[in-house]
Amino acid sequence: MRVRSRYLWLITGWTLLVAVLMLTVPMAVRARLPEPIAVEWTSTGTPESSSSLRDFLLSKLVWWLVVAAVWSALVLRGVLRERGAALTGAVLAVFGWVVLGTVVLTTVANLDAPDFRDATQLDGEGWLLLGALPVAWAGWRFGGREAVGAAE
Repeated sequence: MRVRSRYLWLITGWTLLVAVLMLTVPMAVRARLPEPIAVEWTSTGTPESSSSLRDFLLSKLVWWLVVAAVWSALVLRGVLRERGAALTGAVLAVFGWVVLGTVVLTTVANLDAPDFRDATQLDGEGWLLLGALPVAWAGWRFGGREAVGAAE
């Protein structure tokens, strides 16, 4: 099988961009975050549970890298045949968008809180999910541009 280098650059670039932004945004405002930070909220909007910033970021980063690796392997090994690259592009675009957005929204909700119980209500999830639609479309379009996994 021959894999197009453009597709590899696209997937690798997106994976690294999301990972770097996921770490950079919270670390840039680390001094303004409580330790531990709020990571879950009740239905009424009050913080429910907490985690250290390191553990929170590590768990999100591991999830992102595992999902990116699995979906990329499916395309590169030829498991996904027709429109597999486009499907993978859409899935990775949406998952990257949502995981990065979750990290950013969680960081913003914890800004300047003296304790995790004082974090503000987590806002913006609806906009985050609404933004996933054009991101999915872009991932589908960019992912489907090259034929990946074509037999020689």
